[in-house]
Amino acid sequence: MIAPIDEFKKELTDIAMFAPSTVDNYVACMTAFFDYARRQLRIDPVFAKGKHILDWIGQVKNSGVSKSRMEHHRSSLRLFFALMVKLNIVVKNPADKLPQIRRTRTSERNRPVAPAMVFKLLASIDRSGWRGIRDHLIIAMLWALGLRVSELTALKVVHFEPDHDGDNRIGLLRVRGKNKKQRALFVVDNLYDELVDHLEHLWSPVQKNVPIFPIDTGTAISNDRVRKMIKERCRTAGITQRITPHVLRHCFATDMYHAGVPLDDIQTMLGHDHKAETAVYVHVSDKLKKQALEQIGLQGGLSWA
Repeated sequence: MIAPIDEFKKELTDIAMFAPSTVDNYVACMTAFFDYARRQLRIDPVFAKGKHILDWIGQVKNSGVSKSRMEHHRSSLRLFFALMVKLNIVVKNPADKLPQIRRTRTSERNRPVAPAMVFKLLASIDRSGWRGIRDHLIIAMLWALGLRVSELTALKVVHFEPDHDGDNRIGLLRVRGKNKKQRALFVVDNLYDELVDHLEHLWSPVQKNVPIFPIDTGTAISNDRVRKMIKERCRTAGITQRITPHVLRHCFATDMYHAGVPLDDIQTMLGHDHKAETAVYVHVSDKLKKQALEQIGLQGGLSWA
């Protein structure tokens, strides 16, 4: 039988047809893992479990390598064990659910602004006309519900159920996220009133299958147009801090965590598959961040183990 590393190299070269430099890179990553598994973990690396892979990723991180290098290790692990499944050597890929390694600068770029800054932005919008009402509601929903901009622009009237508990101003918003994954979010209190008023406005949609946020022609507002609108509204309000739909999503996650909402619930509201992905959205002090990351392990978040 061909040695696993040699089989892996052959797969990357002949089947996946990766560039020679990429093949050498991934093979080096797996060779390092094999050495660690045998010397430190005392296991056959081919039959490593999720906990062993997490232990290795922790070692790689602690060695001080770059985020891009960590991503190389993650990719090589996933590809190697996918090959082992393909060859019927193992039943399940233990690295399949390792979350993508996000670069720090991306997270920092989306650093949330203080709630007072969002209130300032919202207060600056003139809601005497329909467009102001629409723009105010768009920003409020991105911030209060943590929606992706693509989820917001895809919303149709039928997705909102104002009668869920109308007497107590509680509506239900059904959102379709990535990979057509659906989730339901509660729309309550002032946001509920604003959304109901928006839909009852003379120029708002009245049919069930039309977009909640249309442009003048009746088609849904685009993602780019939402981004440009927020940028223009910030300029008018004299706000120089960077506020985008994704920044507002980070604001939502951070505000929820500060309010004591469990990471499990924040994960569900954001539509994430893994807590590790949700933790990236939580911008808090180092102490609180450590607590958030600890929850990943303490509350059963290691779903690939």
